Amino acid sequence: MTKLVIVTALLMIVLTVGCYDPAKIIITNDLDNNNIEYIYVSSSEEDEWGINSLPEWKILLPGESLDITVLPDTYDVQVVDDEGSTYTIWDREVDTEDLHWEVIPTDID
Repeated sequence: MTKLVIVTALLMIVLTVGCYDPAKIIITNDLDNNNIEYIYVSSSEEDEWGINSLPEWKILLPGESLDITVLPDTYDVQVVDDEGSTYTIWDREVDTEDLHWEVIPTDID
């Protein structure tokens, strides 16, 4: 009986693991003369930003893009350029369709 319970539990885990296909938030730096130094992504339900999604050694130069893999949810995304200016989008749903954000100068907060 115990083996049956364990096998059933493992089968349930295996079957539910693939239920959430990841999606992507794709950020393109379309700022004319500024690099993006920080990218913060958090669920819209959170009160604080998460950790920087850019690797420690990386900056996003104009024209470059970065893909961030996320689970389906509603997200807030903020980028910070090399002058400390912030650009933020709020409450963007990311599910079967990826979120593409081309950060432009008029997006400044």
